[in-house]
Amino acid sequence: MPLFRICSGLFRIWLGFVFYYLSIGFNQARAAEANELFSSYNPALVQIKTVNIESGQKSSIGTGFFINAEGRIVTNYHVISNFIQSPELYRLEFLDNQKQTFPVQVLNIDVINDLAILEADKDSNIHFNLALQPPKKGEDIFALGNPHDLGMIVVPGTYNGIKINSFYDRIHFTGSINPGMSGGPTVDELGNVVGINVATAGNQIGFLVPVEKLHNLITESVSLDVNFQSQEWFKARITEQLTLNQTQLYTKIINTEWPLYTLGQASIPNQVSDFMPCWGSSNKDKEKTKYTVATSNCGVDERIYLSGNMTTGVVQISFSWVHSDELNQLQLGQLFSASLNSRYGHNNGSEDEVTDFHCDQAIIGNGSATVSKGVTCVRAYRKYEGLFDVRYHSVLLEKDHQTLIGRYALQGVTQQTAQQFYKKYMENVKWN
Repeated sequence: MPLFRICSGLFRIWLGFVFYYLSIGFNQARAAEANELFSSYNPALVQIKTVNIESGQKSSIGTGFFINAEGRIVTNYHVISNFIQSPELYRLEFLDNQKQTFPVQVLNIDVINDLAILEADKDSNIHFNLALQPPKKGEDIFALGNPHDLGMIVVPGTYNGIKINSFYDRIHFTGSINPGMSGGPTVDELGNVVGINVATAGNQIGFLVPVEKLHNLITESVSLDVNFQSQEWFKARITEQLTLNQTQLYTKIINTEWPLYTLGQASIPNQVSDFMPCWGSSNKDKEKTKYTVATSNCGVDERIYLSGNMTTGVVQISFSWVHSDELNQLQLGQLFSASLNSRYGHNNGSEDEVTDFHCDQAIIGNGSATVSKGVTCVRAYRKYEGLFDVRYHSVLLEKDHQTLIGRYALQGVTQQTAQQFYKKYMENVKWN
């Protein structure tokens, strides 16, 4: 028996050494492959710079890459957004691997997928090819970019398919996407672009825009001439994209039967879509509280970047059921009034981007013997005509010692969408 234990222990030690050296060999092979890719395609990588005209200094940087020999470059929209929003204040240029700087113009943009196609008056003998199909899950892929302005690098990682429970298609990349790498390509073992670096969640979790979205933007750009693109054209383009996107998003949310959930003595919508998860909490475990609160919060928290001051696209619904034998209706009403002052659904926005909120209050019946007091607040997008941010706060009435405070926030919606959502909401919130 002792001999068996000794042999078993020696076997485990030997097995550990085998796995250790195998992992070293695998990592060395992976590093060699990454270095070979980087050496081959380094001339096709550039740093994109947005330069403040008045100071002559860069205000933002990112990565770009050539996709043909005629000077066409791809990057993220957010990398060049300052120029799109204020072309009178900024100019765009790129820095190549020989440290030479060249001006660049914008041909087309896709704010939903955070993409931009640029054109430079400079040919490139080396450029990236775009993959025609995605890698298989678990395959090695390699992100390229210029993190923190430290120089171009390659980051090995793993393709983990499309992010689940998300309205927007994003590739889940196990690897580091750091600031400055935005807009860079992520390639397969053959050097074909499978995605464009766009975001990170930290801890080796990165996200890429699938190359299919770039194929679509290239197709849309065939008939465009960079010499005719103006700020007004880009505003109209963004408005068109946001309007179409909100239609697609809210069609999925509204044109489905909302599952209902009991919160206290009220019936409320639960998770209305896979991409709109819900979370809950309560103060039941706390002592010396004058009232009990149970909450439910559901939302789409994937944001569309418009400018350094403003994002859009968020959808949030929340409810707070409040019960107390000590508070009267007036005091419960004061809790509702306090909720009106919260920054629920706030997405910033400067005064040249959005108007102030304008609010209206009403007492409403929903046809289910439920009466509520509601406050609707709306503000308009100044640059993108026909789009609004909407906040709604409501309180269910006619119950002693309890109330239900409901809220929702819709960002970047049309008037028609806002009305449809309101109708759906009112039909699904009531006392049991």
